[in-house]
Amino acid sequence: MRSHAVVSSKGQIVIPSVLRKKYRLKEGTSVTFHEENGRLVIEPHHVDSLLALHGSLKDYPLEETLQKEREAERLLEERKFKHL
Repeated sequence: MRSHAVVSSKGQIVIPSVLRKKYRLKEGTSVTFHEENGRLVIEPHHVDSLLALHGSLKDYPLEETLQKEREAERLLEERKFKHL
């Protein structure tokens, strides 16, 4: 897909809405610019997405669940060895 934009006197451009929707670029989304093979590339800065997840799993006892799974596996292994 090709799109066209004009750089303003302040160096600003408008990203076409089709591309903003496709790449989920909203107001406040951080982006990264880099050069690749002589081209300017713009990418969403994924760190923002990761930071937004901070604390989202606080209600899930992941460590406790893992300990229970390990204990169940240990008991299963013990039973296997007793039958040998």
